[in-house]
Amino acid sequence: MAKSKTKIGLISLLILIIGFVGYFIYKTLFPGGPNLAPVPNPIRDRATTSKDIDESNIFNNPLKNAYFGDLHIHTSLSFDAYIGGTLTTPSDAYRFAKGTELDIFGKKVALKRPLDFAGVSDHAEYIGEFYTTQIAGEKGYYALMAQVLRGAANDEQKSEALFQRMRAQKGGGERKHMDFFQGFNSTRKAWDMILAAAETHYQPGKFTTLAGYEWTKVEDAGHLHRNVFFRDMIVPDYPLSAIEVTTAEGLWESLAEYTKGGATVLAIPHNTNLGKGLGFPDVKADGQPLDATYAQARNKWEPLIEIHQAKGNSEVHPDFWGNDEFANFENYNYLPTKENDYVRYALKKGLEYQAKLGTNPYKFGLMASTDTHNGTPGATEETEENRSHTMVDNTAENRRNREWILSGSELDKGKKIYEAINPGGLVGVWAQKNTRGEIWDALKRKETFGTSGGRIQVRFFGGYDFEAAYTSYDDLVAAGYENGVPMGSDLPAIPDGKTAPSFLIWASKDNESANLDRLQVIKGWYKNGVLKEQIYTVALSDNRVLKEDGTVPDNGATVNLKTGEWSKEKGATTLQTTWIDPNFDPTAEAFYYVRVIELPTPRFNLWDEIREGIDYPDDAIRTIQERAWSSPIWYSPK
Repeated sequence: MAKSKTKIGLISLLILIIGFVGYFIYKTLFPGGPNLAPVPNPIRDRATTSKDIDESNIFNNPLKNAYFGDLHIHTSLSFDAYIGGTLTTPSDAYRFAKGTELDIFGKKVALKRPLDFAGVSDHAEYIGEFYTTQIAGEKGYYALMAQVLRGAANDEQKSEALFQRMRAQKGGGERKHMDFFQGFNSTRKAWDMILAAAETHYQPGKFTTLAGYEWTKVEDAGHLHRNVFFRDMIVPDYPLSAIEVTTAEGLWESLAEYTKGGATVLAIPHNTNLGKGLGFPDVKADGQPLDATYAQARNKWEPLIEIHQAKGNSEVHPDFWGNDEFANFENYNYLPTKENDYVRYALKKGLEYQAKLGTNPYKFGLMASTDTHNGTPGATEETEENRSHTMVDNTAENRRNREWILSGSELDKGKKIYEAINPGGLVGVWAQKNTRGEIWDALKRKETFGTSGGRIQVRFFGGYDFEAAYTSYDDLVAAGYENGVPMGSDLPAIPDGKTAPSFLIWASKDNESANLDRLQVIKGWYKNGVLKEQIYTVALSDNRVLKEDGTVPDNGATVNLKTGEWSKEKGATTLQTTWIDPNFDPTAEAFYYVRVIELPTPRFNLWDEIREGIDYPDDAIRTIQERAWSSPIWYSPK
């Protein structure tokens, strides 16, 4: 009897142990969630080392310097970067931007030319989940879904399958946090990691970091994304994502709340080429027509727009700008093509809203960046062996043969990677010195320009009292500030006795790339209910002049498709001019921006053919004319 009781006791104990272990395993694999309990989100100063730096002794150039940066950077905290295999941290990304070599998918990669500034912009959506996934010891680290995510990060097929599942959830229905989400304290910890990296790597006068994140709204597969950047380290305890704030109007309201707490902040839309007609809508989120309140809010919070990045160019598309010979440039878009996915349309439409609502909601300065998902800001050289989107485009074989990860027959007829992507762009700013305040202020006042990846510099001033020519660069710039306004500004009312404004335009080549081919001014205007535009070629290299029909004579510049050599004796190192609008109408709302065009050089897939022996289709584009875009200057009638 005693033995029987002992046996029963042991069995009971074993059952209890098994139950306890089973419960422990269950709670480990399924820790509960998502935890959506509210967490206070105060706005406070998160500066640590930067608050002790004396910036008063940094050289200040009153004529301003060109600084190049990247403000669209994803690291392992971004869901699509991590499941693609990216392990680069925010700190690693800043180290890379400053010139440090990193190991990216087994290859040693470093910038040939470090950047002047950068801002990590990880997706606010799911950064808590992906922090938990990567940081051992965090509650939820051993959750089954977290283990699935870690497994996908090392397997290309699993990675793509998981990305497509998440993409489907992003594009339709109500978005929600993952089941193992451990609450907004995990979001805060991820944000702390981003802020700490920004503080660690800030070197005023040499390298600037900006605190930021991406608000990633997707509607019917259309990209309505914005990158948000702060002027200093007065920031919220954690960013609000598109799961918490579901509309652009809601985002602007959240930015307004940040400012009430002392923050200084702006947002930058990007990838409108993938907007499916929703990037520049005629209606608000509630379906009502745009009104003055909407126009004022967008004008206030979104001073800039990203015109170029790895997932395509957003200036124009040949389907709607067939008269623009340079419209067929890194085009990638969903089908059918929508005119109102493109920046030039928005700049024109904004003039109409200015006249009707009293405020222009689309009064954007122009910039560009990479959208790297490898944590490699500024890696924009066409010769780079690594591209920007994780394992997906990391090899020449993948770029040639694989369908792009966002593709689908109903969206873009299944484009291959080389057809859809490019290395991305850079943002240039004109600032007196390289500090957070000066860089952010240049962004806010729109004294910015974007490039398709190179280091072209462009200056653009508008006024009424410029000379026909200037003998020195310094004289031209001084006159631009003294007698006019720089890019991103409004022209003053036309003075009595003047018939039209004039524009000072100067551009300098990228020393590592081809010479310049031409300068163009793109003008848009609105009058009597009609939107119009015109392209003016205002300066040409090689002493060429426009033909009577307005076309440009060929200067004979070529690219050797066997070696990649381009014509170095053709083109100009600098181009400049004083241009007067020959068709100026003082009664019409108008904008002007400059486009700088380089001579042809090899596109990345031609380098794949030359270096890797990869055969691309005969119809593949093998050369590229890199370019830069200035921010516009606007004119309004008295």
